[in-house]
Amino acid sequence: MLRELFRGINRIGREFGIFQIEISTYSSLESQIHPRAAFAEQWTFQKMSLETYQKISRHFPLAQWVSICGWGEPLENESIIPMPHLAKQAHCLTGLTTNGVNLTENLAQQLLQEGLDLIVISLEIESQAIQEILQKESNFRHITEQVEGLVQLKKKLRRDKPFVKLSFPMTRLNMRELPNVVPLAARLGVEEVIFTHLDYLPDERWNILRTFYHESPTPAFQESIDEIRRLGNRMGVGVKTYPLKAEEVLVCEPNPPRNVFFSVDGSVAPCPYLRIPKKGDIPRIFMHKEYRVPQTFFGDINHEDFLEVWNKEPYKKFREIYEERSQAGMEGSSGLRPLSELCRTCYKAYGI
Repeated sequence: MLRELFRGINRIGREFGIFQIEISTYSSLESQIHPRAAFAEQWTFQKMSLETYQKISRHFPLAQWVSICGWGEPLENESIIPMPHLAKQAHCLTGLTTNGVNLTENLAQQLLQEGLDLIVISLEIESQAIQEILQKESNFRHITEQVEGLVQLKKKLRRDKPFVKLSFPMTRLNMRELPNVVPLAARLGVEEVIFTHLDYLPDERWNILRTFYHESPTPAFQESIDEIRRLGNRMGVGVKTYPLKAEEVLVCEPNPPRNVFFSVDGSVAPCPYLRIPKKGDIPRIFMHKEYRVPQTFFGDINHEDFLEVWNKEPYKKFREIYEERSQAGMEGSSGLRPLSELCRTCYKAYGI
């Protein structure tokens, strides 16, 4: 108890909130709603070396959280086990987001031994009925069985952590079925279910599938959200949903002034939406129009010290926008500094 209290105190006042680290862009699970499906041959497949990760880890004492999460599946990286260990050595809260395919009993036991604080299993079900999928021999049924095994193993070892959460995308094709996820989560014994948007729209197909709107609400979608919340309360399962209307926020969820994204190649970026592992610029659909933004990063951890990158003038100028917006919000000022050109066509800047 005293050790945990000391570690908590040790994290107070750390300069950074989250170091998000992408250690793989591979995935053995095919998904029609992952950006990888949109880019095909343009996608860059890579795994972060342990050497690159260790260069980042020198600065872990500056961060409250280390989140092993990116555009690929982290459990595809053979060096996965030493990675959270380095974060825990620095007394960081440590999380992992996985599609669950490779979450075997042996690997789950090793991750539990490393003292992870959070595991999120992201299930990308685009359209089929949840109950139908679970009744068939499918990847998703296999994954949920492994999630259940993880929760049971945690109980067997009498561990309070990691918190285990499920994440599901909301699409026009699955919205009616999503309330069925809550009883599934209750049966599996997970702490929370997160219902996410398709927040990055690489082309028109994704735009058609999105569930959020700009002006006119979709009553049926709101009814599903209301039912999800009602079931969560009744079954004792935490639920998190994102707004169904896109409205500009002071600072986006990636929070560039406090958080850092380390791409699989070691590049240092303000967020994952500006560093997608594909060749060339990043295409986006925003307000039914097509835009392109450049891949944006400010240095490379393989060749530069992180703090040197952080203190580069272009990186500072990028962060200043959000620092000023945040300050204006705290002061109740109505005159907000406009969003960066890079960010004004990104839906994360609108609470999605």
